[in-house]
Amino acid sequence: MIIRVSQVRAEDVAVWEHLDQATSEEDFHAAWLDMLCRGSAGTIRGVLVLGDPTNGEYAPAGFWPPGEAPTPELAQAAGQAIETNGEIISENGGALLLACPLADAGSVFGCVAIQLAAAQKGCKAILERMHMASYALVVARQRQAAAAEQVTRERLIATLDLVASALNEPRFAAAAPMLATELATRLDCDRVSIGVVEKLRTKVMAVSHSGEFGGRMNLIRAIGQAMDEAIDLRTLIVLPSSADDGPLPRDHLALARLFGNDSLLTVPFELADEVRGAFTFERSGGGRVFDTATIELCQAVVALCARILEHKRLNDRSLMSRVTDEVHNQLRRLTGPRYYARKLAATVFMTVSAFFAVVNGDYRVNATASVEGAVRQVLAAPFDGYVASAPHRAGDVVAAEDVLAVLDDREIRMEYFKWLGQQSQYARQYEEAMAKHDRGLGNIALAQMQQAEAQAALYASQLERARIVTPLAGVVVSGDLSQSLGAAVKRGQMLFEVSPTDHYRVVLEVPDADIAAVASGQQGELALAALPGRGFRFTVTQVTPVVTAKDGRSVVRVEGNLEEPLPGLRLGMEGVAKIEAGRRKLLWIWTHSFLDWLRLSLWVWM
Repeated sequence: MIIRVSQVRAEDVAVWEHLDQATSEEDFHAAWLDMLCRGSAGTIRGVLVLGDPTNGEYAPAGFWPPGEAPTPELAQAAGQAIETNGEIISENGGALLLACPLADAGSVFGCVAIQLAAAQKGCKAILERMHMASYALVVARQRQAAAAEQVTRERLIATLDLVASALNEPRFAAAAPMLATELATRLDCDRVSIGVVEKLRTKVMAVSHSGEFGGRMNLIRAIGQAMDEAIDLRTLIVLPSSADDGPLPRDHLALARLFGNDSLLTVPFELADEVRGAFTFERSGGGRVFDTATIELCQAVVALCARILEHKRLNDRSLMSRVTDEVHNQLRRLTGPRYYARKLAATVFMTVSAFFAVVNGDYRVNATASVEGAVRQVLAAPFDGYVASAPHRAGDVVAAEDVLAVLDDREIRMEYFKWLGQQSQYARQYEEAMAKHDRGLGNIALAQMQQAEAQAALYASQLERARIVTPLAGVVVSGDLSQSLGAAVKRGQMLFEVSPTDHYRVVLEVPDADIAAVASGQQGELALAALPGRGFRFTVTQVTPVVTAKDGRSVVRVEGNLEEPLPGLRLGMEGVAKIEAGRRKLLWIWTHSFLDWLRLSLWVWM
């Protein structure tokens, strides 16, 4: 719509003068709407809606009369004007609704809507007036955008200047103090400090207007703690802060209290999603606070300069750090372009590893083993006595009923004959009593005779057991009385152990880490140190559920039966046994022991 200059009225000029007196954006909108509604005859109420055309979010920016919300019909008319980008003229209950969209370069950024008391012939003139008044909002919007662009341009220039000052020095030790001093000068700060995270704590690396400083100074310690506070929270911290900013930063308050700079700003920086350090800005004086524009400028400078400083710091690393990073570089070369020989070797290695990772093999559990007899016959002393002779000892092969030892039976023999004589005497007494028909005396004699007979039988059996004979053919496993002739033995004392030579069993000591793979019924093979060229097949018969310590190892006792004992096998032989525990991946078979140890060690360390 074209507006002629001759159409501008005196009251319209008053609108501009009143608008110029507004001190804030809210006052400007309220004054603009007030002038529009007062200058439009018959206006009951009005509303100004502004928003962002890029996201389509709009909200009321002013009401007339102040504080009085618009009617639903008026709000609906404003919404239709924004959606259609056209004027809305409608009647509702005798009232006239007018809505005019606000556009800038074809983009609708709001709407103004008024409600008139009754339909008027001059509504077109009121709409024309609304269009003309909207020019003030367009101009204010353009000025605001221009001011924002100017601020952004100045901020960009300052940021680039600071980046250039950081690039001038090749080493970190010189670049960091220079950048801190330049920041303090340009941002009107009393002090600017730069810190880097080392070993989970922040180390202050540079302070403005200071070439050297001691690491144990109270100031440096306080600045480092303030940086740690911001890094732990992973957010910037500014003082003074409002009550809505959450808990007060304790370390920042301590820094301000101790050294008099009551305006503080700490901006942490991240590289590769990891917080690597922070910048702390300090000002003194109650009026020198960090406003929003300054905070945004500091954030932009930190984001750019921190990366440059980190690159310089990496160039000043120690030899060990360089070696570690070189390993990472080699890995990148392995996965990047060129270096074909290295890639070929890696491919071959990975192929072989993949082959062994998918191919199955026989998994066998290794264990130390020894040969024992299937049965051990224990021969004990039948009574208290003395060793008379011992023709056999441990290691001798004996047949069934062979005499291993003889005990001295002279005392037993004397007792035996003694009770035989008493038995004969009591028998005569019994016969005499019966001849005299003395039944009482006869019963006594009969009881004494039976007692003597039992004692004689006892000693007779002891005489028979005085000869220690083996009940089976085999080998004497333990027992040697040849050097103890005449020595006393106690009843029940073990004298010999005899095992058969045709029935053997294998006793294995399986490490406790492998016992889960061992079960009864599994097959295995035994190789003895004395017979290395022969293999003896066996079957696991029993797994003892008890772990014992032996020679510094934790082992589980496992027993097995030999299938076909071969000639030359002897009791007590030792060797190595392998138990067949199924089929597993070859790579797992070769590495599971190390991986189990590594997993346990890591668990202990962590």
